[in-house]
Amino acid sequence: MHVGSMTVGVGKWASIMPALKAHSHSLTNAASHQGRQEFQRTDHRITMSSPLPPPKPDQAYVTVSPIPGGFITLSDTFFVKPADPNAKRTVPSLTFLIQRPNHPPNFPSKNAAQPFRLMFDLGLRKSQSRYPDKLQKHINGRAPFKLEPGVAQQLTDRGLSPEDIDLVILSHVHYDHHGDPEDFPNAQFRIGHGAMDVLKNGLGGVASHQLFVPDTLPDDRSSELSDPSAWPSLPPFPHVLDLFGDGSVYVVDTPGHLPGHVNLLCRTERRWVMLCGDAFHDRRLLTGEKEIGTWELEFEGKTHVCCIHVDEQQARESIRRLREFDEMTGDECELIAAHEEDWWEKHKDQIFPGTI
Repeated sequence: MHVGSMTVGVGKWASIMPALKAHSHSLTNAASHQGRQEFQRTDHRITMSSPLPPPKPDQAYVTVSPIPGGFITLSDTFFVKPADPNAKRTVPSLTFLIQRPNHPPNFPSKNAAQPFRLMFDLGLRKSQSRYPDKLQKHINGRAPFKLEPGVAQQLTDRGLSPEDIDLVILSHVHYDHHGDPEDFPNAQFRIGHGAMDVLKNGLGGVASHQLFVPDTLPDDRSSELSDPSAWPSLPPFPHVLDLFGDGSVYVVDTPGHLPGHVNLLCRTERRWVMLCGDAFHDRRLLTGEKEIGTWELEFEGKTHVCCIHVDEQQARESIRRLREFDEMTGDECELIAAHEEDWWEKHKDQIFPGTI
């Protein structure tokens, strides 16, 4: 999350992780077979036929555990309209631990004898002093806020060493999502296609005030996901990557908020869970009750209409697809955004080692 907008160009991309082409056709076929627009009744609401791939006989499943990565206070006017100009909310920056019982062959690890552990987002840094001065001042503007104890310490307090985390995927590289990468010494880091250029060079135009630290991620353990244009579709999303090749976790391309923004779709034994990062900041955007908030900003002698996303049109389209997906899947999948305080209040008793 960051305040600012405008479409920006992306420089050279470092694409290292393969797109797992062997599984592309099976995912596309499954999605096409199940994506029919017929209606069916569930226990709680009427939905269209689900596009989600059916389980295989030897299907792998994961568990998903929420962990709060700190709290900041935000004004509603930055996110939705119409909005009360005085309305503010103290919201979590949610992170999630995803665990699977064995290691996927395409992700070798130092911890191969243990379950494979993936973090989706790392929240805020545990100390304001770990940010550069300008970001420290920015965080002061988000008071009241709470940074401590940090995600790594919460894992330790609950019986899991941060050294046991194998992989970290960031929804995007804003300061309230990248957390403390240095606290995860054995983890590989993956960010969306185009996000490395944002980290190294920042944004241009009216969004140039947004702050990024080039050495946030460890160079020797960090890379971008492959170009999503080569990923197969999973309706209504045009680009989805089967991360491990076994249908347990999918990376969903959700452009708009920041270059390289991705969601994570996880198959648990109970239901699917879609972790949405900053694809939307308020549940009322998903339901269609509110519109994306905008405001005017003076930049280089001109007045610009800005929003919280660098590309408002792409963000609208991503939200539209998420809304359609939510309607298609019904109770089969739960969608969770990173800053949903109402969701957190209802589920904070399921914090790791609990699961959702």
